[in-house]
Amino acid sequence: MSKKANPAAIGVFVVCAFTLAILSVVIFGSGALFSKTEKFVLYFEDSINGLDIGAPVKFKGVRIGQVTDIRIRFNQDDESPHVPVIIQIDVDRLKNTLGVDVNLDQEDEYRVQVQQQGLRGQLQQGSFVTGMLFIELDYYPDAGPAYFIQQQNEVGELEYKEIPTVSSGLTEVIKKVTTMVDKISKIDFQGIGQRAEDLLTRLDDGVAEIQFKAINDKAVELLNNLDEITEDPKWKEVAGNLNSTLEDGKKFINSLDKDVDELVTDLKKTLDSARVTLGKIDLLAENLDNMFEPDSPLRYQIGNALTELSDSMRAIRVLADYLERNPDALLTGKQNNSN
Repeated sequence: MSKKANPAAIGVFVVCAFTLAILSVVIFGSGALFSKTEKFVLYFEDSINGLDIGAPVKFKGVRIGQVTDIRIRFNQDDESPHVPVIIQIDVDRLKNTLGVDVNLDQEDEYRVQVQQQGLRGQLQQGSFVTGMLFIELDYYPDAGPAYFIQQQNEVGELEYKEIPTVSSGLTEVIKKVTTMVDKISKIDFQGIGQRAEDLLTRLDDGVAEIQFKAINDKAVELLNNLDEITEDPKWKEVAGNLNSTLEDGKKFINSLDKDVDELVTDLKKTLDSARVTLGKIDLLAENLDNMFEPDSPLRYQIGNALTELSDSMRAIRVLADYLERNPDALLTGKQNNSN
């Protein structure tokens, strides 16, 4: 006879399983079940080599979503060279968790962010070694007007909100790196190595041909000759005469210095005396100027003296004229002509 199942045990098992399922979703799904996400499309003109599905989407360096799809064409003009990339963003994380006022799920707010504040997407390199790319969202106020690539679908609607992109210059960097690698690959390293080896061989041969022994012998001979010259009595005599000459020259210079010092002292005294004499001459000239000024007493007295002298000379001249006419006046005196 089979044992009847216990309903209470079954109920506990079901509750535990449901709880484990919820915990698994929260832990392994990073809460995606309860977050509000929205998809956007971005069109890149740069090469997306290195961008894979699942690549991070970041806002100012903080991860807010991931790449969900990469296509060749998607609702765009046939001549458009852009590559469409579909991303999924956790809009609640932007608004609530990160504390920024970016509400992309609202149409009006989305247009303000894109058209007025310059929200753009850009490809960034996550690692130079691996070359993996991710998408960075940020504001570029100088990016200019928003340029949209997406066209309406068959029913006349836009399937996703589009975030315009700006070039990151990665294509140019890749081209430059490729060009540099190509140039490096064309360098003839083997030829350079061969020429370097030939040069080293020639240097070895040249060094081997240098007669170091002969050079050393010549140097030793020169040193021996110098020793013989210095030991020669004539050289010692010349050296002694030279020392004597130098001593005499030194004494002459010292005496000359002494004579020059005495001459300078005498010249200084002479200049001091001349300076004093010139000062006295200046004072005398100044006194003479003061004495002969128009209003000075001396000039007045000299003027009076000259006037009196002039009168005296006139009287003498009159007397001389009278004596010339009357020579006997010296004996008889001046005659009185009055009756």
